[in-house]
Amino acid sequence: MPRHYQPSVLRAACLAALLLLSQRSPAQPGLLVVGGTSFDLATVYRGSVVEHTLTLKNSGTDTLLIGRVDVSCGCTGSVVSNERIPPGGTGTLLITFNSRNFTGPVHKTVTVHSNAHDAGETLIQFTATVVNEIALNPQHLLFQDAEVKQTRVVTITVTNNGASPLSLKGFKTQMKGLVLKLPADPIAPGATASITGEFTPDAPSPLINEGVFLMTDNPHQPEVYIQVFGSAREFKFE
Repeated sequence: MPRHYQPSVLRAACLAALLLLSQRSPAQPGLLVVGGTSFDLATVYRGSVVEHTLTLKNSGTDTLLIGRVDVSCGCTGSVVSNERIPPGGTGTLLITFNSRNFTGPVHKTVTVHSNAHDAGETLIQFTATVVNEIALNPQHLLFQDAEVKQTRVVTITVTNNGASPLSLKGFKTQMKGLVLKLPADPIAPGATASITGEFTPDAPSPLINEGVFLMTDNPHQPEVYIQVFGSAREFKFE
């Protein structure tokens, strides 16, 4: 024979079922940066590009979608290995830092956008100390209003901040008409020397924005990049 339940018993069972359903959370993704959201690159020699890889874990119960990654400056790059991470799964975030334009303490940020239920934006911070053993003053070559077929000469000073004598071995550039005259003798630690830049343009140019690599025997900074700015115009007889 079928069982007959009292209305009060049925009501209690229905309330219990509704309460259980209400306590169940919907499936949600979560983003956990394994090891924390900050790190230190320690000592970085100027001109080098350093890398750091972070592990991103989906700590939620639904698929984690990684959106755009914003960086605080053009010196920083980022690459995400997987834009869709299943629950419990992991991906990687590669962060690169180009130290070419920095000296001393550095603090940069990377912001990861995702569909994580607890934080749509995850801020990652890193620090570094950039050491410059080869200092240039000024840090660029300026050839303003250079005249076609005429040689313009500028000079910059190089200081050896390293612990060993510094030899300047040569230079390489794709800029036509540019020659660097380098000191023949090694530069002692703490000493300075001059580099002469000679530019002979072969055609007018309203804007020059080039560069030259200075080759050295310093193991930490085997190449030093020098920005070249200026303009060139037709030669006029007085």
